[in-house]
Amino acid sequence: MMNEYKIGEIADLLAITVRTIRYYEEEGLLRPSRTAGGTRLYTERHLSRLRSILHLAKNGFSLESIHLIASLRETCKTGDESSNKVSAQLETEINEITAKARELERLKDELAQAKWVINKCRGCKNKPTSNGCPDCPVKLHTGNIELLNLIWDQHS
Repeated sequence: MMNEYKIGEIADLLAITVRTIRYYEEEGLLRPSRTAGGTRLYTERHLSRLRSILHLAKNGFSLESIHLIASLRETCKTGDESSNKVSAQLETEINEITAKARELERLKDELAQAKWVINKCRGCKNKPTSNGCPDCPVKLHTGNIELLNLIWDQHS
């Protein structure tokens, strides 16, 4: 006999809300069976599928991308067609992740540079404003470290 779970049990197992599960069901990503009384029943397969959905969502995949990945195979007539279409979609996702990783690496470098400049203010007794510290290292580096424009005195 296959294990079956009610929606609340699935929510508890995955530490998510019942509403989240219903949302993915409404979006067509989950199709639980139902009892005669309408109670949703989920299997281990649903649990695994939901874990995959949550993993992708947590890592920034759009609902549209998740839906496409989840449904593309069933739109195909042959394994060959499926292989080609799914592989192409996964390649698109890989390329997007690669571009995002480069972007995040640049942001990480900028954060490190901003931290380095901010640390130069340790021990400073001046007020951290244009008037209070006209030669502040943060102010001096706002032209070459974009993030410092967010940190520096917005009224200057």
